[in-house]
Amino acid sequence: MSFDSLEFIALIISIAIETAIVSIWGKFRKLEWRLLAIVAAASTLITHPILWQVFNDLLPTINGEGASTDRYNELALLLEIPVFIVEGSIYKWVMKYSWLASMSISSIANLGSYLFGVWFWYAAFGW
Repeated sequence: MSFDSLEFIALIISIAIETAIVSIWGKFRKLEWRLLAIVAAASTLITHPILWQVFNDLLPTINGEGASTDRYNELALLLEIPVFIVEGSIYKWVMKYSWLASMSISSIANLGSYLFGVWFWYAAFGW
């Protein structure tokens, strides 16, 4: 598994975004926001490199020769589903929240990270 500089930058940005989102959510809800931030950073540190590798392995296959459209966004969003489930399970396990709260935190954090990534990619590369 290769860990290049683009992947490292994406990882740092994902950790920053997801940590900020869950910290703000936790503070607003008067929860243990510092522990939530640690859980967010740790879970992203676990799932992001795996997602990155799977994404890079699958994208050429899905786009294939003669594909009429680039399926980058669709694949990225599809792969966020298992990530949100794994991270939600980590919140449930560590924070002892309900499944609804755990999955809500995970979905909001991952959606925020995904949307930032889409916006950044478009802004940086005119995609």
